[in-house]
Amino acid sequence: MKRAKFRTPRGPATAIITADLHLTEATPISRTDDYIAAQARKLQFLQDLSQEHGNCPILCAGDVFDHWRGSPWLATWAYLHLPHPLVTIPGNHDLPMHNQKLYPRSTLALMEAVTNGDITVLKGDGAITNGLAVYGEPFGAPMPIFPAAIGAVRRILLLHVLVWQQRGVYEAKLGGDTAKEILQQYGESFDLIVTGDNHEAFTYQEQEGGPLLVNPGSMLRRTVDQEDFIPQCYLYYAATNAVIARPFPVEPGVHSRAHLVKQQARDERIAAYIDRMGEEQGVSLSFRANLQGYFAAHHTPSRIQELIWQHFEAEKM
Repeated sequence: MKRAKFRTPRGPATAIITADLHLTEATPISRTDDYIAAQARKLQFLQDLSQEHGNCPILCAGDVFDHWRGSPWLATWAYLHLPHPLVTIPGNHDLPMHNQKLYPRSTLALMEAVTNGDITVLKGDGAITNGLAVYGEPFGAPMPIFPAAIGAVRRILLLHVLVWQQRGVYEAKLGGDTAKEILQQYGESFDLIVTGDNHEAFTYQEQEGGPLLVNPGSMLRRTVDQEDFIPQCYLYYAATNAVIARPFPVEPGVHSRAHLVKQQARDERIAAYIDRMGEEQGVSLSFRANLQGYFAAHHTPSRIQELIWQHFEAEKM
């Protein structure tokens, strides 16, 4: 597998690439810092980068918000802090019930309506920005046939789909496509494909200067297993169809594992109860492991798993 080459910048970038902002006023269970302030620093970093490169557009591959229905406080905060000009698509977290038809009810739709064009949300259409023809489709929608972009330097596609750098046993169970498969599907029509949903950061390019896929990963470290992950965005250079990674500023020591101890104690209590109830031999002593086993045995869709895990985590808090 070949990674995209990161070249030395020649002049200002054409765009900034990011995804999976997951803005929220709820602090993730493992975070011990001021999470609102941490989000504000990341958004300001994007804004500063845009200004540094001539107010170039910021392209986001979905999930601007962690939940489609933000509070009035979060909506106001996002209005004041979201960088611009921003071009994005609705991710699954941005859509009520993951349904594109319900988009008008979402907080992202409110941002689109009140920001006077500073935020463009693509819903099966396209926009010309800084010489780039950018197209996008809401999560879960069928991909339309995009019109030709007259006079555009590059054609860019924003997708919120699960994409892996490569497929292993774990990835195969969760579904999704590989970066190579996405390029095979869209590479003839687009120079750059930006994907969201997978919170890991990677790039993929078969040959230098050819079609490029960028999966920026999450903007913040939301879980303790991301403790060593360095979130990053990318500077995009249209002339060479190349990117350069720019790490977000991060603070060390902002994760705690105390909740894992609590979770283990909870699992042990459930296991003891199962044992007392005389469950048949061979049942796992971990509630989480039992649930994962059920998912695997019944081929439960990843979106259903996500909803169940969210409810499971909420019950623990």
